[in-house]
Amino acid sequence: MSNYYLLIGLLIIGFFFRLDYSDRFGCIVFAEPIFEFKNILFSAISITLILLSLFFQKRKVKLTLIFCELLFWIFKFSFFKGGYVVNYLGTADPIISLFDTTTLVLRLFIINSLLKTSTNQVYILICTLIVMSMKIYFFPLPHSFYVAERKYQLESENTKNFLTKGEWIEIKDTTERIRIVFFSQSAVIYNLQNEDSLFFNNISWQIERVFLESWENSKHDYCIFEYQENGKDTLNVYFRYNDEDYKTQMTQKKSSH
Repeated sequence: MSNYYLLIGLLIIGFFFRLDYSDRFGCIVFAEPIFEFKNILFSAISITLILLSLFFQKRKVKLTLIFCELLFWIFKFSFFKGGYVVNYLGTADPIISLFDTTTLVLRLFIINSLLKTSTNQVYILICTLIVMSMKIYFFPLPHSFYVAERKYQLESENTKNFLTKGEWIEIKDTTERIRIVFFSQSAVIYNLQNEDSLFFNNISWQIERVFLESWENSKHDYCIFEYQENGKDTLNVYFRYNDEDYKTQMTQKKSSH
């Protein structure tokens, strides 16, 4: 019974200190809200299943509930748990990894006792270390990260395909209208801030946003191009160039390139 109480206590601590579920990634440290939906949901499911397993009397029911909670933990651990690629070295957070190791051991101890097997606890510890080593060294990023990254790449590709269809021209009643032509790896902007033409040989496609930069004679030029679609082939555009902002509207002129 002590393993049950210790596990429940750790899960409660894990909820309040964002150890049971964490979004931590990279070297930027930020405060994770305690009452975030996923944090509440994941901790509530685990604690509820373990409490039910604790209070039910029939061994098969207890075993079924704790085993379901273990499967849920594996799902959460694999698909959503962050905290294993943090700080400048991209290593696991020692507190989070220690928390997961301890709670996994307790889960396996409970299951082992309910099965009434004579399995040596050393083997349980070895099994736990194997699972944690797989996470730390081979699968540190949650599967949801790869799903989100793939979605971002697809949407960025959509931005590229949309903007490279033709030349974009400022909607303005003057001959000095801004024009911009996007290619897959470069772009040219005409008549921006009294510059006849600006060539950018490096381009980063993002979601409804393009970052342009170039190096020429040790001079670094950059331009941020953000847009929102406003009807067919019409954009609300925001330029940031030389630390100055410019907003306008542009429309598309089909080109042959």
